[in-house]
Amino acid sequence: MISLFDHTNIGPLELKNRLVMTAMDVGFSTDGFVNDRFIDFYAERAKGGVALLIIGGCYPHESGKAWKSILGLDDDRYIPGLRRFTEAMHQLGAKTAPQLLHGGRYASSLFTKKQPVSASSVPTRLARDVPRPLTIPEIKELIASYARAALRAREAGFDAVEIHGGMGYLINQFLSPITNQRNDEYGRDLQGRLRFAKEVVQATKELAGKDFPIIFRLSGDELMKGGNRINENIEIAVELARVGVDAFHVSPGWHESKTPIMVMAIPRMAYAFLASSIKENVNLPVIAGVRINDLAVAEELLMDGQADLIAVGRPLIADPELPKKYQEGRWEDIRTCIACNQGCFDELLNMRPVSCLYNPQVGHEREYVIKESPVKKKVMIVGGGPGGMEAARVAALRGHQVTLYENDPHLGGQLHYAYKPPGRGEFQHVINYFERQLTKLRVRVNLGVKVDIGLIERERPQVVILSTGSLPIIPPIPGVKGKNVVLARDVLEKRVPVGNPVAIIGGGSVGCEVALYAAKLGGMSPEVALFLLKNQVIDLPNALQRTTRGHRKVTVLEMKKRVGSGFGLSTRWVILQEMEEAGIEALTGVKVKEIREGPSSGILFEKEGTETFLPAETVILATGYMPNNSLYQQLDSLVPEVYTIGDCVKVRTAMEAVHEGFKVSLEI
Repeated sequence: MISLFDHTNIGPLELKNRLVMTAMDVGFSTDGFVNDRFIDFYAERAKGGVALLIIGGCYPHESGKAWKSILGLDDDRYIPGLRRFTEAMHQLGAKTAPQLLHGGRYASSLFTKKQPVSASSVPTRLARDVPRPLTIPEIKELIASYARAALRAREAGFDAVEIHGGMGYLINQFLSPITNQRNDEYGRDLQGRLRFAKEVVQATKELAGKDFPIIFRLSGDELMKGGNRINENIEIAVELARVGVDAFHVSPGWHESKTPIMVMAIPRMAYAFLASSIKENVNLPVIAGVRINDLAVAEELLMDGQADLIAVGRPLIADPELPKKYQEGRWEDIRTCIACNQGCFDELLNMRPVSCLYNPQVGHEREYVIKESPVKKKVMIVGGGPGGMEAARVAALRGHQVTLYENDPHLGGQLHYAYKPPGRGEFQHVINYFERQLTKLRVRVNLGVKVDIGLIERERPQVVILSTGSLPIIPPIPGVKGKNVVLARDVLEKRVPVGNPVAIIGGGSVGCEVALYAAKLGGMSPEVALFLLKNQVIDLPNALQRTTRGHRKVTVLEMKKRVGSGFGLSTRWVILQEMEEAGIEALTGVKVKEIREGPSSGILFEKEGTETFLPAETVILATGYMPNNSLYQQLDSLVPEVYTIGDCVKVRTAMEAVHEGFKVSLEI
């Protein structure tokens, strides 16, 4: 039986287990050079037990720089820093490989100061620059640049190299009929489009050495209209295996695909079949990845013969010790990646280094060290949301006597409602992790207890951390107290019935999520749809419609010009797409004038000077939150140390609350 922790090989390279950390931009470099922060980040992942660390992408040529913080491999001056990195990782028992990535048309003139290049002059909607087609001499130079970059990698002490030939980057731009419209030997048909990739592999083997393993990153399906599907990519893999590739790393799509690739709503292992399909046709190791955040699931893929190695990226950001914890059976300590993208992908899109919603030590491995406190204190934490739970965890780890109070009968704060909408269930892992940790650390948790001054006086804590969260804003709209008006959180908790039609006031993240929840009530389950399809009771369009929506008419009303402003960049477009599929109508730029109940139940609103009445049996309020800070105003000098964190200071994200809770408890 195959285990995650069996030794395996990629070419002549022996790996201690079958776990690979996939390449990703972590945003710690601004000049292309490795630095201490970069090394510290990967050192924790090496200590955590992963066998192979793939870093990058690293641009092999100056024209290929796709983002400001990716690493350089186009010049010998990068070798000393990279050698320092590989030596550090080898001392910790991990093998290393850089990923060679030329952005092609995804490269930005903002970073390269040049017009992007590609197979053909086909623009992308992700960038303003229109690429120019490469000339034959330029193609030959770029092929040589890949080989020289691989040689530099070997001289820097790397154990292998990954060539990125997927996700719409330069090599993929040659492979795909979408972006390759050439009529010369590097185009015309699949064999012509394959030529660039084959010559890159051949040149790399010749210069860097036949014993230097090449991993080829391949999009098993481009998920683009008119692009390569799995059958074409099987043919591509077979051809590349013949010219020297030692392993394939298979993932889905392009970054501009309209099919989601990286978000929480994607079922786990959804794209594993792509790796399995490649594996069935090549006699080489195949690495599967994307939305594999549970190592038990990863092990199933190996045992089922669908892959030879498993790539994890974001799960190792969330928990650098994931392999070690899993191997040792320390399930309660595993911090499961929830694919929220808030701290990783969204931060990069906002030109900031990666972080994590509930691992504040990411990127601060050297300075954020949890040490035992020389003075043990009695710590009282008021509020069991994510910030309060993290504060309790860290304070307990430091040896303080910690008691946590929560007014609700459950922990989680706003996260308790975040996992209720369809496709958002992974959020529950955050609460589960904290609950396990608080139990393990013997934090006294008191649920259903409202903290007042009298309780604080009786407990006499030395430290009070207020994490009392927020309260729903009830707008001063005529009729807002009607029986047909309910709060979003009450709907998500199933405390109130939901009629038909439904109107939601507020189109932020909560409004959109409760809209999806209401729209999908009564929808058909995928299992039932599959049964009916198999037995030809319904057709595919009917099945798809019945699984994406129920029978309610749902309308969202938003004052601003757009809905979904509370979501990150990588998530918002997926939510909007799901809302459209669910038949949800979004009205923006509106002002609600009145809510009516009774026989003419509904909402009177104004848009561009015109008043309209919208019938609604149920009106759901999702109009935002305000800080719940009344207790802080009463404390005065009652307690020696008082701290406020999270929404009770200012309404914002769970990530900010968790990070504040961590830092406060690190200081007390």
